[in-house]
Amino acid sequence: MTNDTSGGTRNTTQKKTSRCIPKEETGLYDLYEKYPGSDGAGVKIAVMDTGCDLRAAGLSGTTSDGTTPKYIDFVDCTGDGDVPMNETAEFDYATKSAVEGLSGRTLRLGEWAEHVSELKLGAARLYELLPRGVLRRVKRERKEAFLTKHRTLTSETQASLDRLRSGKGDGADGDGDDEKRTKELELLLEQLNAAAEAYEDHGPLLDIVMFEIDDVWKVAIDLEADGDLTKVVPMAPFGRARQVGELGFGAHVSFCVQVYDEGNTLSVVTDAGSHGTHVAGIAAAYFPSDSSEDEGRPEGDDPNGAAPGAQILALKIGDGRLGSAETGTGLIRGLIAAKKHGCDLINLSYGEPSWQPDRGRVSEVFAKAVNEWGMTVFASAGNDGPALSSLGSPGSVTAPVTVGAYVSPAMMVEQYSTLPPVDEDDGKEDPPHLEGASYYFSSRGPTPDGYLPDVCGPGGAIAPIPRHALQGKAQYDGTSMSSPNVCGVAACVLSAARQGGLNDWGPAELKRALINTARPPEGVREPLSQGSGLVSALDCAEYLLAHRGKPGQDVALDVSVPSRNGARGIYLRDEAELDGPLDFSVKVLPRFDHANPRTPSEVDQLLSLELDLLLKSSEGWVTCPERMTLLSAKERRGQTFSVRLNTRGLKPGVHYASVDAVCASDPARGKLFSLPVTVVVPHSRFLAGKSEFSLNDKEHISLEENGIDYSTVYHLRQGVPNRRFLTVPAEAEWATIKIKSGPSAPADSSPRILLHAVPFVRGDLHNRECQLKKIVQIKSGVEDEFHVPVKAGSCLEVCLQLLWLANPAPASVQAVVEFHSLNARSPTLVSSQPIAITPAAEYARLGAGTPLRAEQINPACSLKSVIRTLRPREFDIKLGSSERDAEPPSDAELASHPDAAPSRIYELRTRYDFAIEGDKAVKVRPCFPSLFRQLYDSPLDSQLWSLEDGDARVLAYGSSMDHAKPTSLRKGNYTVNLLLRHPNRTNLEAMKDVPCEVSFALESALTCKVYDKLDVASTPNVKEDRRVPLQKKVLPKGAHQDIYVSRPTNDLPAWVAPGDVFEGSLALDKDKEGVTSMKVVYVAPPKSCAKDAKKKEKPGPAEKKDTVEDVVFKAKLGYMAGLRKDAALYRETAAKLKEERPSSIPLFSELLSFSLQSPVPADETDEDKWRAREVERVYEAILKENGGPVDAPSLAQYFGLNEPDKDELDEDAEAKDLDEEMKEQRDVLKKILLARATLAGSIADKDASESQGLDRAVKEAKKWVSADNLKGEEDKIKLSIALARHARICQGRKASAISILLKARKDRSGKGLKALDEELVKTYDACEGMGYLSENLKEGIHCRFPVLKRSV
Repeated sequence: MTNDTSGGTRNTTQKKTSRCIPKEETGLYDLYEKYPGSDGAGVKIAVMDTGCDLRAAGLSGTTSDGTTPKYIDFVDCTGDGDVPMNETAEFDYATKSAVEGLSGRTLRLGEWAEHVSELKLGAARLYELLPRGVLRRVKRERKEAFLTKHRTLTSETQASLDRLRSGKGDGADGDGDDEKRTKELELLLEQLNAAAEAYEDHGPLLDIVMFEIDDVWKVAIDLEADGDLTKVVPMAPFGRARQVGELGFGAHVSFCVQVYDEGNTLSVVTDAGSHGTHVAGIAAAYFPSDSSEDEGRPEGDDPNGAAPGAQILALKIGDGRLGSAETGTGLIRGLIAAKKHGCDLINLSYGEPSWQPDRGRVSEVFAKAVNEWGMTVFASAGNDGPALSSLGSPGSVTAPVTVGAYVSPAMMVEQYSTLPPVDEDDGKEDPPHLEGASYYFSSRGPTPDGYLPDVCGPGGAIAPIPRHALQGKAQYDGTSMSSPNVCGVAACVLSAARQGGLNDWGPAELKRALINTARPPEGVREPLSQGSGLVSALDCAEYLLAHRGKPGQDVALDVSVPSRNGARGIYLRDEAELDGPLDFSVKVLPRFDHANPRTPSEVDQLLSLELDLLLKSSEGWVTCPERMTLLSAKERRGQTFSVRLNTRGLKPGVHYASVDAVCASDPARGKLFSLPVTVVVPHSRFLAGKSEFSLNDKEHISLEENGIDYSTVYHLRQGVPNRRFLTVPAEAEWATIKIKSGPSAPADSSPRILLHAVPFVRGDLHNRECQLKKIVQIKSGVEDEFHVPVKAGSCLEVCLQLLWLANPAPASVQAVVEFHSLNARSPTLVSSQPIAITPAAEYARLGAGTPLRAEQINPACSLKSVIRTLRPREFDIKLGSSERDAEPPSDAELASHPDAAPSRIYELRTRYDFAIEGDKAVKVRPCFPSLFRQLYDSPLDSQLWSLEDGDARVLAYGSSMDHAKPTSLRKGNYTVNLLLRHPNRTNLEAMKDVPCEVSFALESALTCKVYDKLDVASTPNVKEDRRVPLQKKVLPKGAHQDIYVSRPTNDLPAWVAPGDVFEGSLALDKDKEGVTSMKVVYVAPPKSCAKDAKKKEKPGPAEKKDTVEDVVFKAKLGYMAGLRKDAALYRETAAKLKEERPSSIPLFSELLSFSLQSPVPADETDEDKWRAREVERVYEAILKENGGPVDAPSLAQYFGLNEPDKDELDEDAEAKDLDEEMKEQRDVLKKILLARATLAGSIADKDASESQGLDRAVKEAKKWVSADNLKGEEDKIKLSIALARHARICQGRKASAISILLKARKDRSGKGLKALDEELVKTYDACEGMGYLSENLKEGIHCRFPVLKRSV
């Protein structure tokens, strides 16, 4: 099948076409025709992605044979759906068919529990199981429902108030006191408004019950969160019974379950987004001809995926805790699971920037999956184009097949409704037509070490997405779409090859076939994004069959350039390299996977490998030897040959060539290995000695009069990235790029273009660390200006590409590139060296210069955060899951030693503690800098951290690639838990002290003044000398400016500790902050403790010392406290001490503690009443009239007067003793009265007939106790609860009770908040129509005070 490139529509003479998932482009219909049934049948594809919807259209049934299930299994490799199931409960259905769940609900079980004797209990919050998009929708819908009920209640309350005010109230709701009832209703309206403003939706807590029958675990989940499990059908792991459930509350999220670790871990498996379902649909969706999908579809249109006969193993590697970002844990577990389930192919449409391709644990396991486990991995190239060297991992890793994204003319019309192209030359005999091309976003090679994508495939599709998206299909584009398309093609190729008798093939063989049979695509050809070209299904299958079993056909050949640090290709980018040696030695090393020790057949394979190879260069400027004989090369670890480059005659721009090795006796096998060669010849090189250079009749580049800036005209056309390469002048620090309409642009044109500038590609620096990427709407007469950092001597690429998918009209654009410098920044683009102000120094010094041109300086420096470094308080190392974390031996090892054991992965968990002090919330973000921004190339499997509060509630998660969103924390204690993984325990032992960096955002930035004089900078606190900071000024070319950054003179926050580091930035020109900023740090000094030596402190009264009798009595009290569990002995001891010191306040304080904390006697049935009696005894005994030490009237009189000030007390020892005695008596009295009121409230709450006791206790307590004179947060919360119960029970003022509790929730903190919330739930339940408020608050309690710890 070929494309009709003239019009961009499908060839309608074909029996079938495919608008949704392109197939003609890859020749699939040709393959189907020659090999009927070659639709991927018998092939297993692992889709490592966000997970899949098990009920999505085209994926919920079978493969094309109508019987084989489409899904093999669905596994969550991230652990974000893991639920600990460590709680057990004995159970007898005949005696009691219900059990208390972890939520506190009574769970009514169905008949399925009749033969169950033991249950495992767990719980999961619904919102932790939902994809973020679904979570946002469900929250929005639930809030609408909440507010509807709330508005109804509010209007009913207002109506009651209106009737009361009009005198039409019936008095049924109160005691006839209309004024009190009016105030209560008015207060209720206020509280309803407050409740609406404070609305938070934490989602329901779902109870989980699990049990084992006939060696199969079954799981019952309370999906409605109502405790009714009678109609629930318990689910077995998906691979056992293929059971699929659906999460409720409007989520419509499908799920299945898995059970691990002998029943101690339940995995509730959901998808983390729609991406994975779309990818799976492209690869292998199957719509039976009689499905509803057929309705309304044009005749002959094929909705299926590329390989409808293939099966899918859904592997969730996108972690929902991280917004579906991948982790090393998910990736490695995914590869292990793919091998366990016997997958042939793996698709990974994910990726991140990479510093070191082919290094790191994750990259190593990918290589192992391909080279040792025999699976072919397809990886998306990435969506970071169109500039060169934008390829990320795993696309930059050698082992996978890396796939770029191509769009055909037919796709443009059918998926994007693209307009016909504009005829620039009216009357032309051959009118313009749409051309196929790489998508503009498709990442380009070469990597810094010269590696390119392997092939390309259709990069857009209309494919199934999850049902929870509330639409059946969606159109997505990206290399995420091209990779599964090519993976599906490979599945069809394998099924065709199996028809041809090829059942034993290897990844190297398949990759070689795909590359050698790929065709240069119609339209714009670009090997840097397309590799060898567009895959061709039929050609690939026939290649596999034609060359099976030939020498070395199944052996991967690694190519490297030793003199360039083992680079996988030759990539010359900077101009200086063109003048250097251009002869390179190339090493070729065959890769074998053998057992240890090798088997005789493996030894024979090494001995017999002898390939007579012809070496061919694709371009004349690359010279290579004519041939080489390649052996196993074990002795010398590779064989070498040399290549020579001659770049003198090359035009400006990028040039690509390859050195290919083909079999001398069988050239039809194509290239057995290839060395990619990429050379960039800067356009600026051609302006030496001249002011302008013409590129073609529409484009030119010119050198500005100053000799350092460039002006160039771009003629942009559909699908073609247009590049300029400029050598950065010596000492330049940034470039300013100015974009405007070109000289030939029509005045009414307004094209959208993508500007992508990459300033440096050397070493391990990836493009995202330094690039500029902007979408620009070009408007006539308007110039847009952008800045990008540059490195002197390197080659800056300024790439423009027309965003043409809707409108492919050509465009003319002019760009001016100016180079600037203040000669102050580190010579490397990314540096770890900040400007540092040490604790003893008052300033930091640097200099600025203007070597290129006059520059403006307008400095500003501020510190915006505090960095605190923590060391772990504890660590623990243990083995990971036996099912999920065991790497299998290689295929060769298993063939030789069937009992070979897997390699287990260890887990290191470390814990870090910190506190937030002060009353204001602080935004906090943890990070582990030593391991940050490393994933595929990380030395460890992965890192994952959680931030928890003092109640073990997880507030945030973070990982290795992107910073987590800062979390606002109030006063309290917090914990960061870190998980690191590696198969070598020793490596984890070495990491047990890894430091954690916690960033605290400052409420207001601290200003560091910038001066040009040392004397003023070194005395920053001096303010009387009319000093003036360095002002905005222009430095002429060649000037120098001394710059001094002084420490901040503001008061530092009280919570900052010595050694904490303030962090911020210095912008030398705050108008160009992005390119003139440098990191600044200031190490917090010790706190000032200087005193004026001339000021003598007044001597106070001598400190009162304890007598021997005092010390002995205190010891006796301490001993008595240890007797609380032995009531008889305790009371006996207390009586003796009371005889000894009947007025001892500490003794009465201890008696109160006994009343509140001692064990309740076995014969007592009501704990609250017993404790109330005990507290009452203490209260009676402490009063003066009963022989105790506290004279309440005297206390009232003393504290009713103005208290003496500190100076008076310091001068009068007797007055000071009296003051201390009075305060001691008052404090113990407050404690007793608060305890009485609290216990009386608990009693009256259970029995309203006891309300008089509550009324009396509260009234007495209010004389002495208020929130203002209580010190502890817990006591303040107890008081609020007692007052609220008094209002609700004794006074019938429920609105007042709600008001008291809501105010306390706002003002209070600490562990007592749960009790406060639970009291508010009771109050809501006591009010008519407030059930929705009660339910919302219960969900909040389950979230804020988790019954089950969920960390890392």
